[in-house]
Amino acid sequence: MYYETKFLAATPFGRVGKFVLMLIILGLMTSCGKKDAEEKASQTIVRVNGDEITVHQLNNELQRANVQPDQQEAAGKQITQKLVDRQILVQEALKTKLDRNPRVMQAIENAKLQILAQAYLEEKASSLAKPTEAEIADYHAKHTDIFANRKIYVMEEVVFAVDASKTKELESLSDSAKTLDDVTQWLDANQIKSARTKAAHAAETLPPELLDKLTKMVVGDLIFINSSGRTVAGRLIEIKEVPISEKDAKPLIERILTGQKRKQAAEVEMTRTRSAAKIEYINKKFEPNADASAAQQTTKPITPADPALAKPAKPAEVAKPAGDGKVESHIEKGLSGL
Repeated sequence: MYYETKFLAATPFGRVGKFVLMLIILGLMTSCGKKDAEEKASQTIVRVNGDEITVHQLNNELQRANVQPDQQEAAGKQITQKLVDRQILVQEALKTKLDRNPRVMQAIENAKLQILAQAYLEEKASSLAKPTEAEIADYHAKHTDIFANRKIYVMEEVVFAVDASKTKELESLSDSAKTLDDVTQWLDANQIKSARTKAAHAAETLPPELLDKLTKMVVGDLIFINSSGRTVAGRLIEIKEVPISEKDAKPLIERILTGQKRKQAAEVEMTRTRSAAKIEYINKKFEPNADASAAQQTTKPITPADPALAKPAKPAEVAKPAGDGKVESHIEKGLSGL
């Protein structure tokens, strides 16, 4: 067989056949190269100084932003421009060797570790079963205040901040004020800046204990809420009945229950992995101990409302007021709260 092949290669016919074979192989290689180049070009949507931004990057951003299919074309253009801007800034950062900056390197490493940890928990949660019909029905029945009997509370609000030295005066104001004008007069007299606005708060956007208090209010009630250094004086001006049908409630409840299950699964997995891990605190001051636990338990938690400022007959918590002074869309705000 070896001699026969050698003989054919030595003949004119053999040399021609070998030449043709080489052309065929070269053609196939060129074809594959063109195909790969065309495929790569079809995935590239824009080049920034030679760096490519692909359709996969765009799709990933669209997915992260949870953009609906009918809005993807318009949103895609905006996101593409943001990707272009980001790439330009990355190129400038690389020019100045910021990628070698210790702080930047540490931030990149921290982000990488966070992504890996999150991916592990999401992988564990991906196998969870969907909420059953019975679970959905049970949740719906137990939360009539945010579904069948759902209400929207429209508030007129004055938002301001006071220092600790005026806490007693503010408590007195909360007891004596009858209208928001009384509040603004006190603020003007004390030269305290404030913002007056309206906002609509759906039942499901409020903490359960505060929602329970809101249900006891009537139109015209005045309330004071102190939260994170900011005080909101609000007057209830309207209560709207906006129930959510059982059909519309089902997907919302399914998302709520799925989120709860994922959270529980993450806590269980975290407990398991922590108990199996060998953890050594080299610097003992960072080790959890009884003193730290006791201090944590005795520390007053940050709560949405300060009981010292809420009148018994008029307590409530309101979400952050709209900055433009207009009544927010209660349907949009309510459903986003879920």
